[in-house]
Amino acid sequence: MINFIIYEDEKKFREKYTTIILQLIVGMKVAYRIIEIDRYDNTILKKTKKLVGKKIYILDIEVPGKSGLDFAREIRNSGDWLSPMIIVSNHEHLKNTAFTSRMLMLDFISKFYSFEASLKETLKLSLNIIEQQPSLNFQHNGELFQIPYDDILFIEKNVDDVYTTVVTKAERIMLKKTIGKIEEILKEDPRFFRVHRSCVANLDKITSVELRACIIHYGKTETSLLSRDKKSELKIKLGKEPKRNMEAVR
Repeated sequence: MINFIIYEDEKKFREKYTTIILQLIVGMKVAYRIIEIDRYDNTILKKTKKLVGKKIYILDIEVPGKSGLDFAREIRNSGDWLSPMIIVSNHEHLKNTAFTSRMLMLDFISKFYSFEASLKETLKLSLNIIEQQPSLNFQHNGELFQIPYDDILFIEKNVDDVYTTVVTKAERIMLKKTIGKIEEILKEDPRFFRVHRSCVANLDKITSVELRACIIHYGKTETSLLSRDKKSELKIKLGKEPKRNMEAVR
């Protein structure tokens, strides 16, 4: 899933962005959605963080409630340093090269100078960038879905069949793949470790482990799928991570 997040208060420009996106995405057989935001409120960051899939932001500088630059800073400070961000503005003089570089902005586009051509080229580049980001890819109803590795908390075997469920921060997604097949796909990425015959965990997302109770916590989400014979190895792996993980194992 590709999420195109448009942060723009002017309807005519939102329509232009959407038209360009649809021109680029046609024929790609990739699942996508376009989210339009015309003003800022305190729920927006939380909602965008819950979106499963890769994200591309188009941010206008002048939006009621919070400028696109300030919203971009908020997104980056929340931990998202991977999503391409494109800044657009009516005012070329507002371009701040130091800020856009520090916030890893992909481009700063004027609405008055070759706007549509520039946006189209930058969106093409954005699609190429997110294509390189590691993700769990699968097809459903003829469309390609992509779950970024960074969104995954853990993958567990379904109780009633041989397939699996991918648990993310926002939702649970059922896949017609066995847990063994999932482990094979993820084996080259050191973030993932099979902690139970029915569970593959993302080590980066573990916030604490109760070894005696065999419970792994991922923030507000938890699983009891931790094998006794995997405890020692899990503790070693988490000990190689930042200190917060090592302290969380008890």
